[in-house]
Amino acid sequence: MTFNLRVPVDPFPNDWNSRLPRVATIIKTHNPDVLGVQEATPEIIADLKKAFPEYDVIGRGRNVDEGGEGTQIFYKKDRFTLDKRDHGTLQMSPTPNVAGSNGWAMQWPRIFTWVHLQDKKTKKFIYVFNTHFPLKPHERDLSAELLAKTIAERKYKKHAAILTGDFNACEDEASMKYLLGQNGSPIATKDTYHQLHPDDKAGTFHAFGTTETCKIDYIYTLGKIEPLESTIIKERENFASDHYAVTAKIGFK
Repeated sequence: MTFNLRVPVDPFPNDWNSRLPRVATIIKTHNPDVLGVQEATPEIIADLKKAFPEYDVIGRGRNVDEGGEGTQIFYKKDRFTLDKRDHGTLQMSPTPNVAGSNGWAMQWPRIFTWVHLQDKKTKKFIYVFNTHFPLKPHERDLSAELLAKTIAERKYKKHAAILTGDFNACEDEASMKYLLGQNGSPIATKDTYHQLHPDDKAGTFHAFGTTETCKIDYIYTLGKIEPLESTIIKERENFASDHYAVTAKIGFK
């Protein structure tokens, strides 16, 4: 599951305390093994860790002190073992290892988080990358290049990867095409939802029901895995966030 949780800045009924039970219901109902979140402040992470002790969480915030919004990855402790030498968070910046860095002068710093997990039952490994792209197209282009390079240079290149996130971009934008393997990209991911619903034009950002854009939240895959199911979880009232959550059930080929 990928889920932009919306920073806690809105008044009632869209304040975080009102939305937390709605978010929790979606997570409990769909019960993801892996969950990539965006706009996750320390307050949000603390509440989710309390509500879902069955998950471990990896990632930090985007600021210099490692606070602020994060792109954390939650994973089921009874399902996966974490490779403790292969996980982390990087800045979307010319100095990705420097917390809080923003050398591309974006409105806010941006980051991505990754984990390398082993399935306890099958013993198979998988990478999960989770991100939140910036607002301007040229910034997204730079971010896509850094992200693709990092994925391509992952420690175990034969291990499949999942990429989740809010990319702030429609499917036909250059940054998304780059992640799909065009324009000289070092990787060629596949969009799980589009593979299963090629003619669906559903959107994922809705501003608490006031509008609906194109799909900007994605679950991409790379390697010998295939999508079995994919869903945009569309609420009609009492919105959990200003984005719809997206899920994908995948299988190893």
